[in-house]
Amino acid sequence: MPDARRPSRAAVNALRTLLERHNHIVQEVDGQNDFGEDQHVTFTEDGEVTGDLVKIQVKGGRSWRRADGYAVPIGDHGSTWADGNLPVLCVVHDPDTDGLYWANATKQLLSARRNGEVLNAITISPDQKLDDESIADFVAEVRRYLSRYRGSRIIQARLGEKAGVEFSPSDIVRHHVNVYGEDLIFWQRRGEGFATLLHSDLDWQPVHIGPEHLHPDGRSGVFSGVPIVADIILHMAEAQWLAACFDATERARKPAVDDPPLRTNIDARDNYVAKRVERRLWIQLDALPRSIQALHAETATDHDLAAIAAELESDAEVCAEALSRTWPEMSDKARRLVTFYLVKDVHVGSAALPIDEQFRIVWRCPRPTAEYGFGARIGQPSTRMSSNREIVRAFQLKPGDRIYWLSRHGNERGRDVSAIWDSEDTPGAVCVLFDRLTLGDTFWLGELFARKASAKPRSGAPPV
Repeated sequence: MPDARRPSRAAVNALRTLLERHNHIVQEVDGQNDFGEDQHVTFTEDGEVTGDLVKIQVKGGRSWRRADGYAVPIGDHGSTWADGNLPVLCVVHDPDTDGLYWANATKQLLSARRNGEVLNAITISPDQKLDDESIADFVAEVRRYLSRYRGSRIIQARLGEKAGVEFSPSDIVRHHVNVYGEDLIFWQRRGEGFATLLHSDLDWQPVHIGPEHLHPDGRSGVFSGVPIVADIILHMAEAQWLAACFDATERARKPAVDDPPLRTNIDARDNYVAKRVERRLWIQLDALPRSIQALHAETATDHDLAAIAAELESDAEVCAEALSRTWPEMSDKARRLVTFYLVKDVHVGSAALPIDEQFRIVWRCPRPTAEYGFGARIGQPSTRMSSNREIVRAFQLKPGDRIYWLSRHGNERGRDVSAIWDSEDTPGAVCVLFDRLTLGDTFWLGELFARKASAKPRSGAPPV
């Protein structure tokens, strides 16, 4: 055998020996040609053939080492590794350690494609070692990935690849294409008290929703008759599809008696907190400086909190960014600092609870007073115009504004805005305290008010 072929042969033999020692079936591909696959492996379970088959590209020798692990060049195999009927793994044999290391080439290529990247090599972490101790976990992980290539799971897998998420076999996934050719995906994890909407027109950013967020006939005082879910305006066909999805998955949102408790969805928690922070910054213009002042008062007696604050505030550029940029413009570090300023704690409840009940935010600066719900409102905002009035939406109000109110009998009187805040009882709404009363009134962000025109209106639109 030529010397150049010996490392590859040793690698193929080492992998084959390991797999066959654990009763898996290995079929070698003719090594005289480079097809981008050296072995076809069929996994077994308790001595029975499972039917789960994977392709493996094997490399051996020191030339595949990199500073942070190993790398296998993709060459001309990118399309077949990414789009073949079976996934492809890359395995490297290091002759100095006699160790085998692996990576899922198909998964890396599809992830890069979603992000608009082009890979030249498959990277392999030195932590991804394949040996007698780790082979059971290796087989389980690969078989889970292979499950997407079976039956209806093929469709789910393709949808997941498109949206950049990974569905589990027990998840309920529904797909809709609207009149503009945009994709909508409804994703319900069993036992989770909310669903996730993935929308191609929103760059696949997850929107966590429950039936309580869907308003097929619009919200009172806002786009009457226009369907809406959370802050997303829908077409009627989309609203009907979503309503059907919620109806069909009602039982799935409740935990089964014998099922183990579902783990907290950390991504959903972080997304929920980020959305609430962004909305709070938008509605309460003084929320950040007031929260910073409250934090520094707390650090005077809480040394652990002071240490965390000192670490997060150690980067002057990040601090400047947090104080000067809007939430969408901030880096991850600046967002982390702003969240630390505003949020004192997040109480996490059962995964079976609706999302607004599952995650309860304790703000560093609490709301000024309690809230009336929508049902307690008497009368409504006036939209009658005159030469010294302007029409604004609820989110554009600010303390000191003079607005006008209609009684149930149609009589109009002026009211002064004392405070405005992001509603805690009805997330997605705003509360306005009028005339320094004891409770705040609740409004949807888009509800219209006639305001005395002396104040400069706030421009822009609320975060969605």
